[in-house]
Amino acid sequence: MAGSVGLGMYYSAKEGFRVQDLLEFKKALLILSSEIEYMRSTLSEACANISKRTSFGISPIFADFSQLLAQGEGESAYQLWLTAMQNQSTFLAQEDRAVLEDFGKTLGYLDKQMQKNAIEHTVTYIDEKTTTLQAQSSKNKRMYQGLGVIGGLLITVVLW
Repeated sequence: MAGSVGLGMYYSAKEGFRVQDLLEFKKALLILSSEIEYMRSTLSEACANISKRTSFGISPIFADFSQLLAQGEGESAYQLWLTAMQNQSTFLAQEDRAVLEDFGKTLGYLDKQMQKNAIEHTVTYIDEKTTTLQAQSSKNKRMYQGLGVIGGLLITVVLW
């Protein structure tokens, strides 16, 4: 019973964690935009600064990317971004990861204005997705919790 309820609680909280990760990516992208616009730091330095200013779920991605850029093994920034994204575990869905991986194609490749446009495009996606997820979250949260309790009761009755 307790395992089933715990599983229901996990799935009910999973969407909230996804929203938190998306909002942290939004924060990171806005910091990157200001680093590009005002600080004029290198991409490696900017990502190191972002890793210090974001939470645990997103920070390792930018720290890893910064280290990979600093090592400079001849790969493109996009390939290094993909490596950093794949090395870290987040609560992001596949569609979120696809958008963020596409964003990686613009890193270190375009001029300042086009990078800012790419950041704005990604931030717009995050805003729309978080709004949708927050609206769905309250319904799904109750459903998953209820399914966990009912599933636990059903298993208990069947095995009793």
